[in-house]
Amino acid sequence: MWKVTAVVVIAAGVWLGARGPVPPPVVDGPGGAAIFFPTVPIGGAYPAALIHGTLEERNRCLFVGNHREHWLLLWLRGYDARVVNGQVEVADESGQLVGRVGDEVELGGGEGRPIEVGGAAAAESWATDLTGVDIPERCGDLYWIVAPAGAGF
Repeated sequence: MWKVTAVVVIAAGVWLGARGPVPPPVVDGPGGAAIFFPTVPIGGAYPAALIHGTLEERNRCLFVGNHREHWLLLWLRGYDARVVNGQVEVADESGQLVGRVGDEVELGGGEGRPIEVGGAAAAESWATDLTGVDIPERCGDLYWIVAPAGAGF
């Protein structure tokens, strides 16, 4: 029994180590206000959809929004939000600008665990499990996993 437990613990440790530590989910926004910036582990496959909308900061969370709906963006680890000249902008892992708050953006990826599949609580649980951090209620219940640039879009 002890050998089986040891193997499971070692395997779990290797898997968690491969995911890497979860970075802090907040960045300093304009005026020092903390902005929630959840990230997900880099994977080998991503949803293959596109979303077009405005990069928005609402309730200290970053969304892509269209006229009716707003999706909390779940960024890849290595992406970074920063304030430049008083404006929040996001860069990818190579430092390339993805967009600034107020910009129209087109992001590859896909909606994760839509609210229609299991309700808001199930969607929030899915996003929390994926990011490794609790999703603040103020950040809504629609989620978009951002795929890396050049992932076939």
